[in-house]
Amino acid sequence: MKKPLKITLIVVLSLVIAVGAVLTIMYFARPKGQARSEVSITPANNTYIDNNTKDIADCSPTESLFVLAYNLKTLNSYHTVISGEVDAGLTTQTVSGEKYKSWQDALYVSRSESLFKSTSNRFFIENNAVLVIDGELDVNSDKNKLTKYNYTAFIQQYGTDFRELSNYELNVNTITKAELISSDGGLYTYRYEIDVEKGVNNYRVNMYKMGGLSELPTFSKSTLEVVMTADFMPVSVKQEDEYKAYMGVLAVSCTSTLIETFERINDGALTIPELEFYKSNLNG
Repeated sequence: MKKPLKITLIVVLSLVIAVGAVLTIMYFARPKGQARSEVSITPANNTYIDNNTKDIADCSPTESLFVLAYNLKTLNSYHTVISGEVDAGLTTQTVSGEKYKSWQDALYVSRSESLFKSTSNRFFIENNAVLVIDGELDVNSDKNKLTKYNYTAFIQQYGTDFRELSNYELNVNTITKAELISSDGGLYTYRYEIDVEKGVNNYRVNMYKMGGLSELPTFSKSTLEVVMTADFMPVSVKQEDEYKAYMGVLAVSCTSTLIETFERINDGALTIPELEFYKSNLNG
């Protein structure tokens, strides 16, 4: 072997070893979240008040929330629109979506777009069976991945039930502060601070699964703001969070805002788009 070629190979090999060593050090020294395997997930232990006899002015902020949470579960139908964004420093992720409920059927369409990645997901629930579709928003696309779950398996995989009032677990142990912000024009606005050690585990699993994270995110702050009518009907729900998202050797500080606005509550004419497609693929 000629001497210059031998020297070149030695230099290249040294560089490969050096880069490998640096990557190994970065991997083991990286900021670490919590491994998904360390968290056991069951349906959120939310509190509901189902026999309320009080006027809203006589209810505490948490009582109003629990009455609202129950009323949402018992609505025959509704349509909601979701919008929001995640500020991750170098990039901003926009989030949009819709939810439909019509009797025993419910559909959640989720879209997420950023400079680096765009995703879409759909979740259809009929009774306790769930169909998850990853891929194109065109239901007839052959690029879609369809997966069926029973309800327990779905919660273990995705953490949250989109038919609930929020992604958080809501009870007296997870709400650290509750206050009435305003009551104007027949609308009541409440703000709730959520214990990030007790109230966001299911949401962390949901973000890990849907965001393709390497570890569970670490939350530092979560706030829920709810607007409802005097008869405890939902108008809008806003979630604000601060957390670190783990992607390989990176730990990215993020702030997010999600707003869900309710429309067509108990509208007998409301139908779920492409309902037969979802039913046939879930039950076929």
